[in-house]
Amino acid sequence: MDTVSRRAAALARPHPADLPIAEIVAVEHEVLRWLDPATRADAEGALIDRLTGDPMPTLRAVCWLTASWAVVLHLRTGYAPTEVLRQLTFGGVWRGPQAPETEQVWEFLTAQVRAGALAALTDDPSVAHAFHSAAATRVAGYPECLLHHGLVLMSGLWLTLAAHGVEPLDLAATLAVYTHDAFDRPTGSFRPLT
Repeated sequence: MDTVSRRAAALARPHPADLPIAEIVAVEHEVLRWLDPATRADAEGALIDRLTGDPMPTLRAVCWLTASWAVVLHLRTGYAPTEVLRQLTFGGVWRGPQAPETEQVWEFLTAQVRAGALAALTDDPSVAHAFHSAAATRVAGYPECLLHHGLVLMSGLWLTLAAHGVEPLDLAATLAVYTHDAFDRPTGSFRPLT
């Protein structure tokens, strides 16, 4: 519950067979370290190491955290979480008429992160399948590129949250302490209450 707006949402763990809470907590720890310029390089290295083997758990954890932050912003501001995710954008000198091909790459990567976060938010199997199909590409370096892009998008969302007086520190870690894994398939991690 947001103490300022009085809006509330229920937050549950993903099913452990789908995305273990330990994965989300470990990724959250590194994402929060990545947000600090002093530990950014170390944190990104640790996250890249987590991509070895199967990159999907780490990429999905980044998307789950992005969705959770969109819910936190919704609770404070009233903006629909789906709209918060649709507004994610990647700014930089490569945007604009001087570099249209590069801009298309950044837009594609943003759409991938958005799809992963929407899949976590809505528990929509078709969106989750679309994200998995695109993110599981075997192109060398793609998981690292998608991870970095997701982190940059998260940093923009973090600044928006801070501008509204909210810092969702250790959200997943708190969830891990106060909840248990479900035995049955849950209906989704995020459910509005008000």
